[in-house]
Amino acid sequence: MKLNLDTVLRILEKEKILYLATTNNRFPDNSAVCFAYDQNLHLYFGSYSDTLKCINIKNNPYVAICVGTLQIHGIVRMIQYGSEEYKNKREIYDKRFPKYKSVFEKSCNELYEIRPLVIWNYNTSLGEMNRDELVFDEEYYQSISPYKFHKYDERS
Repeated sequence: MKLNLDTVLRILEKEKILYLATTNNRFPDNSAVCFAYDQNLHLYFGSYSDTLKCINIKNNPYVAICVGTLQIHGIVRMIQYGSEEYKNKREIYDKRFPKYKSVFEKSCNELYEIRPLVIWNYNTSLGEMNRDELVFDEEYYQSISPYKFHKYDERS
């Protein structure tokens, strides 16, 4: 079932922390980060560029995220410090987390943007494993052979 944009926005507004999975193509890393978002469902977080997650992102920008009942696959990029785009995206982040403004003035603390490729939301009203979905990149979506709910036989 197609995921409703308002449902996603409602969940994002309610949550303040996302769980970000990255990999160096061999070993995974998982981090909890505070995030902001825009109306295009792009997510923003700050982090020091020498952390494991950011080193992983530099080498492999594809990430998996959990936010509440949402599961998201996305692609991450660092926004160039001081650029006009940076200033605009920082306004979004600073509005949600004004107490972190000064942290961005420290060297190596960067602003990152996650562009969603697909978003799923568990919807148990339609069955035990049903997830509604919102696909942004059809080619990516097909390439991961997404799980589709189906009925399982009882064990004998």
